[in-house]
Amino acid sequence: MHLHHLLFAFLFSSIQCAPLSSPSSDLLRSLNLTVDELGATVFALLYGTPLMDFYQLAEGTLTTVGSNVLGHKNATATASTHNVVRPNVDTIYGSATYDLSATDLVLVLPPMDEDRFYLFAIYDPYGDNFASIGSVPASAPGKYLIRSLESNCDDDCEGYEGCITSPTPIGTILVRIEVKNNSTDVAEVNSYFSKVSLTSINPRIPSFPALTLADFDNLSNNTAVSTLELTARLESRSPPETAHFQAAVPPILALAGITNGHYKKPASVNLTRASELVNASVAAFTNTPGSYPDLGNGWSILNNSYSGTFESGTAIIPRTLIAIALYLQNKATNALYPTLGSTQLSLTDSEAYLFTFSGKPPVAADGFWSLTMYDDTGYLVPNALDTYAVGDRSNITYPSGDLVYADGAKDGSFQVLVQDVNVAPPSNWTANWLPAPSGGGSFTVTFRLYAPEAAASNGSYVYPVVTKGDAITA
Repeated sequence: MHLHHLLFAFLFSSIQCAPLSSPSSDLLRSLNLTVDELGATVFALLYGTPLMDFYQLAEGTLTTVGSNVLGHKNATATASTHNVVRPNVDTIYGSATYDLSATDLVLVLPPMDEDRFYLFAIYDPYGDNFASIGSVPASAPGKYLIRSLESNCDDDCEGYEGCITSPTPIGTILVRIEVKNNSTDVAEVNSYFSKVSLTSINPRIPSFPALTLADFDNLSNNTAVSTLELTARLESRSPPETAHFQAAVPPILALAGITNGHYKKPASVNLTRASELVNASVAAFTNTPGSYPDLGNGWSILNNSYSGTFESGTAIIPRTLIAIALYLQNKATNALYPTLGSTQLSLTDSEAYLFTFSGKPPVAADGFWSLTMYDDTGYLVPNALDTYAVGDRSNITYPSGDLVYADGAKDGSFQVLVQDVNVAPPSNWTANWLPAPSGGGSFTVTFRLYAPEAAASNGSYVYPVVTKGDAITA
């Protein structure tokens, strides 16, 4: 067993609910939490919230194919896709739940088109994107070794394009390969997936129990309790990454009632109050200057330093926020997700929104952007055109009727129309129309930029002006 895991296991098993040492009490105070059982419970809930998202993904994977198997969808999402909320329709997804307790893994990446975005993002169970292979880092095709801290393989990585050491023995590999259109190109993307492989190598005596469905059995129906139960069950297989947290976290979790893989609520703790304090901590972070830099015209973005990465697991409040809003978010170098000040929009069937773009969103040659429509439950909106998003691969036009993305087309202002699915605009708007839910009501629109250029986040790109007015009809 690796030294830092041994140290963590020792601390975790031996700590009693004694007064907290300086590293632990200082950590609670740094988060404005009280140094008592309630403050420790709030910390434990913040710390463990992402594990509930990991559980939802891993349970499905373990049930269908098991661990260390890379599966993939055969098509992009549609309005009938209800197994995930806010799916993108730009890529075909693949995923694997990995378990390095008894083996390392070899991922084989096939050659792909130079102008196609693809990403193999590797996450610990808390959603920290600690490694990526793909078009943005310009990864070479070939074999990549994914190993644990307990790996017995050589350190020189001879014979591999790269070696990736996971900070935890369990985690997720999430694959996204761009679909340039939803007809002939889907088959092309599926052919790439058929050439991807994930195989076990370097078997060894396990240092930790394998991840199984039993880890998720009989969790409480109470969200707070189940979060704490799961944190207890997975803690030895998902220890803190930094030396500071390795010393500070176990005593806090023990004070919260998490010891030896089990959770028992301290008698003094009111979990409803603890959950309220978790929400207050997340809200306070959201309102902290610098957390969401202003991009202009009502748009903002999560600080790049927290996008898909959380300072080696020490930025637990941003980590909790992302787990709630967009678990397994990408690093800012791979993707950006600008948001409007009011993420929830609403229309009647006689109203419309116009998104007026100053110019083409700044993405690299192998990147793409899209605006995707979701109803108030987070699902795609059914419509006769099967238009769930508009973007650089749509036939969007300038007001003149010229294609925005024709070969040699100049950059300039264009508009995207958002209005009721049953209120068709004139034909010159069809390619720029993003249908909203039937009969009006609330919805959200997600703006995604994959392989963004610096202008997308440094303030030099002028983001769309969003205005509300009458529906545009023939």
